[in-house]
Amino acid sequence: MPSPSRGVLFAMICAAMITSPAVAIDGTPVWFSSFVASPGANSYVSSPVLAFDHYGSASVGWTEINQNTNDGAVRHSQMTGLGLWNTRTLITGNDVGKRAALSFDRSERPLLAWVNGDGSVQGQFNYGANQSIAGTGAANAARPNISLGYDLAGNARGFFGGTTTGNFRSIGHTGSAFNTADMLSLTGVTLVHDSAMSTDGQGRRHFAARGNLSGGGQGLMIASEPAGGGTWSSATLASADAITGVDIARDPTDGRMALTYTTHTSATNTSKLFYAKFTGSFLQTTELLSSTTEQFRDVSLAFDLSDGRPAIAYENFVNSNSAQRLLMAYLTGAMTWQHSLVDDSILHDAPNNHARRPSLAFDDFGTSWPAISYIDSNGALTVAFDPPAPEPATAGLLLLACLGVAIRRKVV
Repeated sequence: MPSPSRGVLFAMICAAMITSPAVAIDGTPVWFSSFVASPGANSYVSSPVLAFDHYGSASVGWTEINQNTNDGAVRHSQMTGLGLWNTRTLITGNDVGKRAALSFDRSERPLLAWVNGDGSVQGQFNYGANQSIAGTGAANAARPNISLGYDLAGNARGFFGGTTTGNFRSIGHTGSAFNTADMLSLTGVTLVHDSAMSTDGQGRRHFAARGNLSGGGQGLMIASEPAGGGTWSSATLASADAITGVDIARDPTDGRMALTYTTHTSATNTSKLFYAKFTGSFLQTTELLSSTTEQFRDVSLAFDLSDGRPAIAYENFVNSNSAQRLLMAYLTGAMTWQHSLVDDSILHDAPNNHARRPSLAFDDFGTSWPAISYIDSNGALTVAFDPPAPEPATAGLLLLACLGVAIRRKVV
């Protein structure tokens, strides 16, 4: 009798989760990898962004780039109710889709935007026609930065990096059309590698970026929008020989901001992972990891929606054997940080400064389980899920699925 397909097995997991209660992460996560898509010949997947709609359906916005012809495509993959993936293409062509962003509004309608190779920015709302956000030369296409999100009032809050170093422009959406305006300018920086933005409980935007400092080395820059509008306040929160990852997110329980970032010091070959949370009067920073034998790179921060505890997906490079791994750090109910290996062989970097950073999100349809999109060792777009513990009646079903699910690279 043939073995069930991975899609069927994952559907069994999904069925088991329907009767599961909302459970925060504790103990040891059990990860199930779901294959989404493989790039074409001579192509690679760049910048996958994972998001859940409010019904608990996972989606990934991503770009595919041919490194020989520079042809590109922007794609949107959505998980079905049977654990399969449907992928649609928003645009294809030469020099399009350098980096993409994805979010959902309150009516579960997807909002996507992307930077093209000519510096133009485009977007699409709710499966409609592609629209222009900014014309040719508006965005930095060599180091594309773009992000989308919604504040608690339902307003679209996004941004993209401009051609002037340190300049960022907003992305908004009225429900029918996109708009953009000058947002903020960071000073004392010569190159921005990566950036992220979130909104607090009052709807004000907060920003974090990593880049080269004009005085040498690299820095983690933070900026906050003033309540009455005007110039954003900004500062350099941390500096090192290299800032290798950064992300920012809102704690759903108190509306306050939190950051995660990674650093590397060349003289001692020391890599560190940090978490910082605003207490109401200052940023309280915690060093989670420090190593001279491993490096911590790109990161993604999200909060467990059932209890407000943070989790961080982070890339891990092992110096001794050059292993590229994906792990997740998470805060337990005992207020201690634990670390879980998600995949022991992934791809961290893509050609031409294009990112393969992980993207962490929590399902918010009552179950609050984490998922992470990333690129596996074969170059395939993959999403790893840690489903919540099932009720006893579904434990056998979940165990059966466990026996058949395997990382894609081990069965091809």
